[in-house]
Amino acid sequence: MKLYLSLICLAALAVIPACSFSTTHLTSITTAKDSAMTTPTSTFAATDTVYAQAGIANSPGTVTVQWHLILEHVTGYPANARDGEADRSLDIPASENVSTYHLTPPAAGWPAGTYEIEVDMMVDGQQKDQKTAEFTVAPS
Repeated sequence: MKLYLSLICLAALAVIPACSFSTTHLTSITTAKDSAMTTPTSTFAATDTVYAQAGIANSPGTVTVQWHLILEHVTGYPANARDGEADRSLDIPASENVSTYHLTPPAAGWPAGTYEIEVDMMVDGQQKDQKTAEFTVAPS
């Protein structure tokens, strides 16, 4: 009987490493002043385009990445106002491990203040993860 139980335990131990217990998730969000993401920063001028990139790990297939812009403390806006015009929803295939997003400044430039980029990752209509990154626009 002990030999039989030992063999079952050994078989289970051999199978466990082959199983993946990791779940799909966002790894990070980076903001930068260029589309190649070579100049990461969280401080922008009023005329800068804001580029953002979110890492995706353990994707089982196509995931939907939803990008949102929140005006946390921005001159002329109520606190934590959401800019719905900046919302984007992108379907990212499993072969890609990043999602990119960019925000072009308004004609008058970004108002000074603190902004937040919120990223939601959806799989089959269910939210699997959410990350945020903050950036500031310095007064002109």
